[in-house]
Amino acid sequence: MNTTPTKHIVICFFFLYALSSFYACSKKDSPPPPRVDTTPKIAITSLSADSGVYNTSINITGTGFSNVVTNDKVFFNGKTATITAATTTQLTVSVPLAAGTGKVSVKVNDGTEVNGPVFNYKQSWIVSTFAGSGVAGFTDGDGTGATLNQPVGITIDGNGDFYITEQGNHAVRKITAAGKVTTIAGNGNSGKANGKGAAASFDHPAGIRADKAGNLYIADYGNNMIRKIDASQQVTTIAGTGIQGFGNGPGSSATFRGPIDLVLNKAGEIFVADFANEILRKITTGGVVSTFSKIVVPGATGLPNAFHFPSGLAIDANDNIFVVDQLNFMIQKITPSGNISTFAGSGTRAVINAQGTKAGFYTPYQLTIDKNGNFYVTDMYQIRKIDKDVNVTLFAGVTDHGSVNGAAAVSSFYTPIGIVTDQDGNVYVADTSNNLIRKIAFQ
Repeated sequence: MNTTPTKHIVICFFFLYALSSFYACSKKDSPPPPRVDTTPKIAITSLSADSGVYNTSINITGTGFSNVVTNDKVFFNGKTATITAATTTQLTVSVPLAAGTGKVSVKVNDGTEVNGPVFNYKQSWIVSTFAGSGVAGFTDGDGTGATLNQPVGITIDGNGDFYITEQGNHAVRKITAAGKVTTIAGNGNSGKANGKGAAASFDHPAGIRADKAGNLYIADYGNNMIRKIDASQQVTTIAGTGIQGFGNGPGSSATFRGPIDLVLNKAGEIFVADFANEILRKITTGGVVSTFSKIVVPGATGLPNAFHFPSGLAIDANDNIFVVDQLNFMIQKITPSGNISTFAGSGTRAVINAQGTKAGFYTPYQLTIDKNGNFYVTDMYQIRKIDKDVNVTLFAGVTDHGSVNGAAAVSSFYTPIGIVTDQDGNVYVADTSNNLIRKIAFQ
């Protein structure tokens, strides 16, 4: 049977309508297409250096960083680094202290931490504040919570505790290995009274040493005496009348003129740098005072005259004494028999790093010897090192005064005087005019 054209048109129209309705419904019921994340992926592509010491500036190049410093976090082997500048493709950071070797990682807006290349941390000498707030005072406390007043002498005992003398407080203080500061003798006023703790008094105490029994010996500079503090904190006078002079004999009648430092030999005898008398004195275990060494013996290689204001002493395992010959700008060596020779320094006032007598010192104060035979000398605003081959180098401090911590080469001090080392090789400095005790550690 034939169909008319009109009927074909109606059928086609209906089919097209149904088909369009089907697709419209299908489109309406289908989910929207997924959104494309155009945020740059966080990634670390390179470091400007793969090794360095504390506080080295490192550029981290990558993608997805925030240009707002506080939104970014950077870690070296898990230790937080300080970010100094940020863009979306580069972060500038300072290497954290004691970072160790490990991966550098970045976190943005507290998101997922992304790892990058490995960084190799190199140890170096770092200066920090061990005790004292920097403000002159006489307050006990923990570390920087304590106040000091012109600390001059410093020593360490067999337990790892430190003892310092303070010229401004006329006192002797104890600092534990953890940094807790207490006063063990003296009351803040000058005097020469014996007694226990605060009942005792000193007058500008200077050098201090501890023996194996826990006794302390002090060069009481302003009183022209040598004092002792026993384990019960009882203060006594072992030599010196308190009157300036140059008298040998029993301790009770002997006289000194500005005793400034002292050391003990293996036998327990005391050797004193008698500053204004420009000589070294000896005190036997029985308390008898004599002149140990004054002029160079014939044939020695040192100066043909007396010391010129000996200000610091150190003694080695063989009982050789090393003397800071302050205004001769030298370090002198004295054997147990009294022979004197020049150990380091040319005699010319200058900061010269060189070997032995070719080196120069500017204003040397005191010195110490570490367990490896290295010497450390306080010299004006700096710390100098003398190694086992007698090479003199700069160890810490710039040429001007200050109180900057950090890398030893850029640190600063203000009239560092007393100095000592511990069994780990750390160096501790009585930073006199800053009213601080500073620590120099390899880390």
